[in-house]
Amino acid sequence: MFAKIPERQMHRVRWVLALGWLLIIASLFYDPISYWFTLPENTWSPVSISNVTAQECVKVQGNCIPEVPYAIGAIMFWAFIVPIGVFVIMVMGLEAWRRLCPLSFMSQLPRALGFQRHRKKVDPKTGKTRHELVKVDKNSWLARNHLYLQLVLFFIGIASRILFVNSNRLALGVFLIVTILSAMLVNYLYAGKSWCQYFCPMAPVEQVFGEPRGLLNSAAHTGERQTITQSMCRTVNAEGKEHSACVACQSPCIDIDSERSYWENITKPEYQWLYYSYVGLTVGYFVYPYLFAGNWEYLLSAAWAHQENQLETLFNPGFYIFNQAIPIPKLVAVPLTIGLFGLVGYFAGRKIEKLYKAYRFRKHKLVATEVIRHRIFILCTFFIFNFFFIFGGSNFVRLLPVQLRYLFPLVMAVCSGLWVYRNWSRNPAVYQRESLASRLRKQLSKLKLNVSQFLDGRSLDDLTVDEVYVLAKVLPGFDKEKQLQAYKGILKEALNEGYVDIAGTFEFFRQIRIELNISDEEHGLIMTELEVEHPSVIEISNRKNHEDWLRQESYRQALLDTIVESSRDHPHQAMVLDLFDVMTGKKSFESFNEVLHKLSAEELKQVESIREKYSITPEEEQEILTHSNPNQLWQTMAYTLSAIEHLDAIAQGKEGVSCHIRPIDQQQMAFYEQTFKKFDKDGNNALSMAELHSLLRAVGRSYSSQRVREVMDMITGRPNSESLTFVEFTNLIHRDLADTPEDAMLQRFSFFDTDDSGNISLEELRLCLRDIDTGLSDSDIEEMLKLADTSGDHQLSYEEFCEIFEQFKTVTHPA
Repeated sequence: MFAKIPERQMHRVRWVLALGWLLIIASLFYDPISYWFTLPENTWSPVSISNVTAQECVKVQGNCIPEVPYAIGAIMFWAFIVPIGVFVIMVMGLEAWRRLCPLSFMSQLPRALGFQRHRKKVDPKTGKTRHELVKVDKNSWLARNHLYLQLVLFFIGIASRILFVNSNRLALGVFLIVTILSAMLVNYLYAGKSWCQYFCPMAPVEQVFGEPRGLLNSAAHTGERQTITQSMCRTVNAEGKEHSACVACQSPCIDIDSERSYWENITKPEYQWLYYSYVGLTVGYFVYPYLFAGNWEYLLSAAWAHQENQLETLFNPGFYIFNQAIPIPKLVAVPLTIGLFGLVGYFAGRKIEKLYKAYRFRKHKLVATEVIRHRIFILCTFFIFNFFFIFGGSNFVRLLPVQLRYLFPLVMAVCSGLWVYRNWSRNPAVYQRESLASRLRKQLSKLKLNVSQFLDGRSLDDLTVDEVYVLAKVLPGFDKEKQLQAYKGILKEALNEGYVDIAGTFEFFRQIRIELNISDEEHGLIMTELEVEHPSVIEISNRKNHEDWLRQESYRQALLDTIVESSRDHPHQAMVLDLFDVMTGKKSFESFNEVLHKLSAEELKQVESIREKYSITPEEEQEILTHSNPNQLWQTMAYTLSAIEHLDAIAQGKEGVSCHIRPIDQQQMAFYEQTFKKFDKDGNNALSMAELHSLLRAVGRSYSSQRVREVMDMITGRPNSESLTFVEFTNLIHRDLADTPEDAMLQRFSFFDTDDSGNISLEELRLCLRDIDTGLSDSDIEEMLKLADTSGDHQLSYEEFCEIFEQFKTVTHPA
């Protein structure tokens, strides 16, 4: 919901909130005005002493503390700003809070001003030096233990509140300024949102109330995936277009998908400490004022927020129980009480978790550990949210008109109840099912199947998760081959985006294999197809998580934007266009650095700045800039079309199978041998029926099983053939690109020119190419059109179509 609000608009809101926060901090040091609102005679003021304090005096350890007019900066911060923050996190979600938080915003000021720590790296191959922003090492102590650190900082923070800063305005002002400076220092030392991710004491609060998802939080795992994250990790270019500013400072990242982060971490022991000890710490914080003062009015009246002698009580008795002072200094009593409550909360939570698991076992209702723990966490959050607003929110309630004071707890109970209802039934399987349904919906839209008769006027995007899976089962034309195509597209997209690695695909996609009736063997063959068709995807998935994918995509887009912007007024237009050609694949990557040397010092500095910002290595840069090379895509398409035509001619009896292979160059032969070995799963130097079927899909031909049997028999010349040798395989797949006659080219053109207009539009190219290769993205196809469109009219004429294929016809054969 709030993730869709434009960044420029949110940026202005953050500035207003940040300035308001700074104004409150300034008032803590000098405020000669606001005390007037607290005068007892000003009964119209909600912060008047006569309205806030229900009794004639507030007693602390049997003695009345003086109630005198006071500046309202501290009480406004503790009784208004802090509760509002908790409410926003739980109701509006982390995506709203992370984009609003003034501290998070201020922590990014070093980045905005260009002051961040860099690290020099030397490429061992070329000897060239690059600089990159320093990120927290994922294997460091901090990365492994940051949640424990944040819990300790939270404990220190709430203990310090009671001891030093609750009512001492000077101490509170210094505390807030030191916090801001610390956040800025951390984000100078480390890139990304390292303060929020690794240090911020409020992070435990954010996770307890914000995970797995807020009441109004949007779902990051459904819908159209894009590089714009839910949080404020985004930037706006000169044209006003938003781009991700993610530098992959943490994985999984709560700012990208809070629910994904929740399910991936829920079984870790630190999450038990997070939820159970947080409940204990918070209860301890609100119970201690009663143990100290001997009554609840001290807490509920917010007298602690303007007690003039707070620092003088540090060595006074820390407890007052049954009208008896216990001689333990407050300086010791506070951390002792809060710490003990935290430990009790932790061990009690673990005990309740075990009891609930045993109860489920006795009832023969076995549930995964993730679900058991999730439900206890949900109850913890529900309890502590309402507990917080009963005590911590009571100060805010007393500032409200009398008519609203009784409505407030009802609103809190309803909001938290709805939150429980929204999250109680969540589990990793539901999350994964929704995520995969979103990907399946996307693949169904690519297959051009007639779905309108089943949708009753709705679109695919309007369908629920269950409706998508039901549609996939009953949709006419969504046969076995289409199911395999859709499954392959889902696999390729998830691998490319770093959502899963090669080793995890088997278990991760088990559920959707059941829905699509795809066997484990077919999964293995499709993975082989992807390895043959898109080796870069397989290689990337072995070393890249989703956050790295976002970082690299962000770099590519930022670099493109910089080049386009520079080309407008550049004195050497041709040189900048050459650079753009490298970016779009019209020229090889080898010419990239040559072109960069021709840039001005200022322009080169911009490129280096983008490299540093996203910590791009030379290897990543080459992969990013050549990953979608349209020239290579056209070459692959030329070969695929030729192979398909050859296969169809054989299958229809229009062309015989020669017993002699046409001349093949060394590069092609190496490719054939490698491909054959990949599909030859059992290593017996022959392709079985299933392996041949998978191979045919890899070259764009999804024949039925019966048709595959006929093709195999025709190729081998043996009825009911069981396998195909390498020579027979090469006869099947190979066709010299130079063999394409004029009538075949006309037929190809007609295949793309679906409206017979004499030109191929982008939409026609997109529809036809997806019939051949469902793995191509919209941006891939757009770049292919740009490469072939020499006239610049955004469509391909027959001459342009022939010209792009002509360059691939020359094949050099060995003598």
